[in-house]
Amino acid sequence: MATPTGERPLRADAQRNHDRIIAAAGEIFAEHGLEASMDEIARRANVGAATLYRRFPSKQELLHAILDARLAELEPPIAHAAAAADAWEGLLAGVRALLAAQARNVALVQALAQAGELPTLKRELRDRVFEPLCGVFARAQACGQIRADIDPCELHVLVRMVGSTAMHGTDQPGQPAWERYLTLFADALRTPAPTPLPPL
Repeated sequence: MATPTGERPLRADAQRNHDRIIAAAGEIFAEHGLEASMDEIARRANVGAATLYRRFPSKQELLHAILDARLAELEPPIAHAAAAADAWEGLLAGVRALLAAQARNVALVQALAQAGELPTLKRELRDRVFEPLCGVFARAQACGQIRADIDPCELHVLVRMVGSTAMHGTDQPGQPAWERYLTLFADALRTPAPTPLPPL
């Protein structure tokens, strides 16, 4: 039976191999960057090199598959956030899920940058993550929950500011640094009488 995209679903054993390869490649790229060899990935995934190359003929295709898998994990909490009855709480939940995923995948982002794949990452984040988050941002703004002088399209810049803390070793035990700055970010959005912003 074909999938909606026209591709046939993988057999159970092929799906297991696929999942092992994605997991192993994610770990190895995180540890060694793009210098990691495909043979090393095959060994850790416990599959033959022929199986690996049949599914992913190049590191570029493998990186795309890892990125797709990470975004697929993120889509359900983003969809749940976008559907929240309270738009403000939904926005915070969605941003928190995004920042937590970013913190877990710093090394993957670095590998994507090294491979020249940041444009793909940005496009996928925009379409699959930020579009629904901007929608809930606009809904919260329309309800008077967020200051009115911010364009929802600026959300990606604000999230990047908070998320940059994940790139530095500023975490406290049991407390990711971005949690602290997310609190400040949230307070800035909800300030009852905000300082007027200069124009963009």
